[in-house]
Amino acid sequence: MPFENRAGNANLDWIGESIAETLTSDLASPRFLMIGRRERASAFDSLGMPASSILSNATLYKVADVLDANQLVLGNYDYEDEALTITAQVLDMQGPHLSRTFAEFGPLETLLDLQAGLAWQLQLFLRPGYPLSKQEYLAARKAPRPDAFENYLRGLLSKDKLQQIRYFRNAQRLHPEFTQPAFALGMIYFQDRDYPTSVLWLSKLGRSEPDYLEANYFLGLAYLYQEKYEQAAVVFRVVEQKLPLNEVYNNLGIAMARQDRPGAVQYFEKAAQSEPADPDYQFNLGFALWKRGNFAEASERLRAAVENLENPDLPVWRALYAECLRKIGETEEADRQARLLPTTMQPGKVRFENLERPKDDYDGTSFRQLRRLVQLQEELRHSKLNTREHAELHFQEALEYLKDGMERQAVDELELVMEFDPDDARAYLEMAGIHLQAGRLEEAARLASRALEWDQTPEGYVLLARIYIAQGRVEEAAAALYDVLRLDPSNSPAARLREELDALATSP
Repeated sequence: MPFENRAGNANLDWIGESIAETLTSDLASPRFLMIGRRERASAFDSLGMPASSILSNATLYKVADVLDANQLVLGNYDYEDEALTITAQVLDMQGPHLSRTFAEFGPLETLLDLQAGLAWQLQLFLRPGYPLSKQEYLAARKAPRPDAFENYLRGLLSKDKLQQIRYFRNAQRLHPEFTQPAFALGMIYFQDRDYPTSVLWLSKLGRSEPDYLEANYFLGLAYLYQEKYEQAAVVFRVVEQKLPLNEVYNNLGIAMARQDRPGAVQYFEKAAQSEPADPDYQFNLGFALWKRGNFAEASERLRAAVENLENPDLPVWRALYAECLRKIGETEEADRQARLLPTTMQPGKVRFENLERPKDDYDGTSFRQLRRLVQLQEELRHSKLNTREHAELHFQEALEYLKDGMERQAVDELELVMEFDPDDARAYLEMAGIHLQAGRLEEAARLASRALEWDQTPEGYVLLARIYIAQGRVEEAAAALYDVLRLDPSNSPAARLREELDALATSP
């Protein structure tokens, strides 16, 4: 929940939402489905209360109950003598029972570090055996610039669209790699039907971003409405490969059908079979079958669409149904359907082109929940394995994420490996490699050394030598390379590093 402002300064109200956003993001993992801001706002609306008001614990309990949450993180913050104090508790809904208090204290300009420190304390509480020290946890988190994050939060809280745009654009200007404001801007322009500008912003999200799949869903729609069908199909496939959404099947089918590509029918069939009462899915499938000349099956789908049709402004559906009936010789029913058409729509003179109906009113809340539920279901399936096998699955997932450049997801998976199998040195080495690549050399050296305490491998010593060379610690690097060659005299990476080290030693 947004934390309560006890500072007596309304200009600091945004911090309450900032804490909630950070904790929601940092605590999310394959083991925890975190309910986000938009879902929370819907719950407040359903209870008829403003989200910005100060709420009692009893009222917060009601909100959590509406959200069907198991646990609720709540708290407050105060600002006095140029120092910010944040305190948090976890409310267990089963009891209900409040946990002990967790607190962070420091200057206001260190807000993001304070929030991350609070997240680390909560990780230890919620995940017994959590493997990372506070320093390691903070080092692994990529925080945006504080002024960029403040602008983003002020944009989220603003009720004025133009002001929102200014805040989000300013956040992007201050920190271009911080893509949450880009997603927010993309959605604003999409809702305004400014599809080219929406594409500009939504395209900025990379595969490692939490909103990547949702951004691609709306990016596909934006391409679809601009009649850029090939691009639409590409981004819809990105989503389809990860989430079983009827809306995605339907829209991907449209993008393919508009290019006259085979395979469109199978996607329409998936959507229609899953939700047979949806007239759009039935019509799109019927229209695709009509274009292929399969009039008998098309007429059945079009009949289902027309019978469920609630929008009287789509007489073209009925006209197509009547034409389809004529094709299969059911002239009497075709004439009856034609009599229901407007007088301006003459049978046989209607052009049936690009009639497929996309789905663009999809509930983003359900989208995000489905994405998280897919992760949780996979984790539940893995839970039947013994701990070592479970850890191995997460390790392989981490390697896949690293191969795709998705560092944040890889870190989450490696943390789970460490939890399930604390002696698995490979997880610590991979984490050390991530720190090395990001220039966090102290944390990289610490994790690599810890891994070598459990398993002395040539790969581990090579990595440690690389880290020492990057730190300028020539003697320690030489000692690490000696250990490599002791274990594997023909190790070629060690030989190359030895040459690099010799060059350093002889340089002026």
